[in-house]
Amino acid sequence: MDKKLTVSIVIPTLNSERYLADTLQSISKQTQKVDEIIIVDGGSTDGTQSIVKSFEAKFLKM
Repeated sequence: MDKKLTVSIVIPTLNSERYLADTLQSISKQTQKVDEIIIVDGGSTDGTQSIVKSFEAKFLKM
């Protein structure tokens, strides 16, 4: 019986626009397939959300 491996990455953020694009690009270059990326934001006031829109990631604002 083969089980499908599912990989989800959850990234907590708060005003992370300076580093987030590099982080998401690094994840996309990994050899292990990532099924979903979830960005959980704690109320950023910078461009964090706009960076997430340019990647295939889910954005949750707390």
